[in-house]
Amino acid sequence: MESENLTIEQALKFARHDFLNELQLMLLYMDLGKTSEARRTLLESTERMRHISMLEKLRLPKTELWLSTFEWRHTAFSKRLQCNIIAGNRIANDVAVADYLEKLIGIVEQSVDPLNEYIVHIAVDATENDWSIQLTIEGPLGHLGSMSLPQPDGDFEMSEILQDEQWTFTLRGR
Repeated sequence: MESENLTIEQALKFARHDFLNELQLMLLYMDLGKTSEARRTLLESTERMRHISMLEKLRLPKTELWLSTFEWRHTAFSKRLQCNIIAGNRIANDVAVADYLEKLIGIVEQSVDPLNEYIVHIAVDATENDWSIQLTIEGPLGHLGSMSLPQPDGDFEMSEILQDEQWTFTLRGR
């Protein structure tokens, strides 16, 4: 599903579905008497929501939306999000950052093998003055290193590292 086609109603539907799945998993563990697994699932869910909530401090709303809805639109990947964000004024063109992320992951998504599992670890870090978004894709990548990636067209920069079964993209800006 393309990002511009994701409506508010669809986003809420996906969020409710994910939340209900997590609640059902916790209930299953409780019914089986596995309270430690239920507790772990509850804490993991709470931690995921804390990181998603922290995205607001980035003050790049289009980028926040892209990061929050990533796995609903790009189903070839599982997402792990980690944020360490201090609120600050951002100079970067928010629309350009979100568009670049969409273009970048779209190129990678077209090249992955649908029969394999791919995990995207997303680390968002920001101080009052600088920010970075790092996407590390794990999975069988083989031929992907020969791909031609677009250069950022804006006030941020991108670097990449392809090593073994990991491809890391880092966007940095102010």
